[in-house]
Amino acid sequence: MTAVTVPSDVLEDSPDREPAAVSSPPVTTKQRILQAAEEVVLRDGVGHLTLDAAAAQAGLSKGGVLYHYPTRAALVSAMVTKIIDEFQRDIDDELTRTSGPGSFTRAYLRATIPADVDGVPDHQDRVGAAVIAAAAAEPELLAPLQEAFQRWQAALAEDGLDPVVATVVRLASDGLWLCDLFGLGAPERLQRRELRTTLERLTEVAR
Repeated sequence: MTAVTVPSDVLEDSPDREPAAVSSPPVTTKQRILQAAEEVVLRDGVGHLTLDAAAAQAGLSKGGVLYHYPTRAALVSAMVTKIIDEFQRDIDDELTRTSGPGSFTRAYLRATIPADVDGVPDHQDRVGAAVIAAAAAEPELLAPLQEAFQRWQAALAEDGLDPVVATVVRLASDGLWLCDLFGLGAPERLQRRELRTTLERLTEVAR
């Protein structure tokens, strides 16, 4: 049997190694590569995202990246999955702060339009938009995101509200996110807060 050579820079950051006692979990090689890929996207644009660029940004050999992500498509796919997982965590966090009919709709709203954000896209928003744009060029890469939105829409429909109202709240939330991201006539801070409050009220009166 032919031995498989694993790049040394992969072994150095392997999550299988016994970690030292630290206050936070160690960054795995996969996480390191994804973080590097995000930095490339933000600095140079998604068109410049290559395995070589990700490797250079992460301080790894190209072989170290290839071991985890053999193609650019595999890397973009992992970035899409990361976006889904992060947004799901935001929803789950918000679900701990609300209950009763409309709880999922409110959690979705609050995860999409945080109360303490003034409309300036943050790091993850900008990365998300760029990665989604890249994935859209290859429909199979966008499939996990489409499936995630189907799950979220199904949860909205079973949230104890009029499904049309729940969907209106979701579409308004998504629309504001896109307006913020691309500068498409996004409302001022006071108006956006009133909009968020109005959408929350919809989840209350539609019970």
